[in-house]
Amino acid sequence: MQYRLKVVFVDNEELVLENTKKHGFSDDLELFEITTVEEILAIPLKQIKYIACDAKILKK
Repeated sequence: MQYRLKVVFVDNEELVLENTKKHGFSDDLELFEITTVEEILAIPLKQIKYIACDAKILKK
C-alpha cells in the first residue's frame, strides 16, 4: 500500500510524498524515518513542526 505523507518543518517548508510505503520513529526517537518507492529519508525530529498522513485501508 502506498499513501501520501506531508511533513511541515519548523521554517514552514513542506515536503509532500505521494508514494510513501512506511514511516516511523528511530529507536532513539531522534529521527523520523520515511520509506518511499524511490528513496529512504531520515529527518531529525527537531526540524519537524508536524506530520500529516493520508492513509486509508478499504476492504470490500
